[in-house]
Amino acid sequence: MQERQTKQKQIIYEALKTLNHPTATEVYGYVHDLHPTVSRATVFRVLGGFASGGRALELRSAGSEVRYDYNVEPHCHGRCVACGKLADVEVEGLPRSGIKATACDGFEVESYALEFFGTCKECREGIRA
Repeated sequence: MQERQTKQKQIIYEALKTLNHPTATEVYGYVHDLHPTVSRATVFRVLGGFASGGRALELRSAGSEVRYDYNVEPHCHGRCVACGKLADVEVEGLPRSGIKATACDGFEVESYALEFFGTCKECREGIRA
């Protein structure tokens, strides 16, 4: 059964594509400014549906709010250790199709996430407080 594409879902997906690895709260703020009738609950529910349906990635890190990425193709991320900002990272030699992994002891690899840690330009230049 195909998911129904509503106007609210289109608005939320466009916000997800416009913002850089946003939290649900950031998506809600953006959407609410443009379309005040879209509720917070709707934004959170739709983002969860996008993630469970494979239309977006949920990016989780201990101690941080879940962030979302509309790019569901295999790729890596960099996280700023100062402010938590996420950015896509190109890794030389990493195939675009992703990594094939085989685990021992019967462990079945279902997915992977490769994240690099550093400091974003804004934090390095003291732009962020």
